[in-house]
Amino acid sequence: MGDRERNKKRLLELLRAAGTGNARCADCGAADPDWASYKLGVFICLHCSGVHRNFPDISRVKSVRLDFWEDGLVEFMTHNGNLRAKAKYEARVPAFYYIPQASDCLVLKEQWIRAKYERQEFMADGKNISLTV
Repeated sequence: MGDRERNKKRLLELLRAAGTGNARCADCGAADPDWASYKLGVFICLHCSGVHRNFPDISRVKSVRLDFWEDGLVEFMTHNGNLRAKAKYEARVPAFYYIPQASDCLVLKEQWIRAKYERQEFMADGKNISLTV
């Protein structure tokens, strides 16, 4: 099995892995995400991936099924994932804050994603963290 197929298989296993939260979009909760931000280490749906593409300095996206994934990127995704990102980027979400769901409009999702990753409004320590891959 070549690198391409091996890495695709590893990513698909990560999507199904119990205790990772990867089976749902990290941003809106849509089931069975097919995309991932390899700079943030999260699995996301098609709609949220479009928002992530708008800020390439923070997030870079690839299709889990269609794009080629280098070994290092797959390893990064293995060590991160949706629950770890949620613990980091959603540590201090106010109780009154509306978190968009899969059925909500794209504008609400974009506001949420920008607050979460671009402005880092809900991080526990409030410090900006440099993300590198």
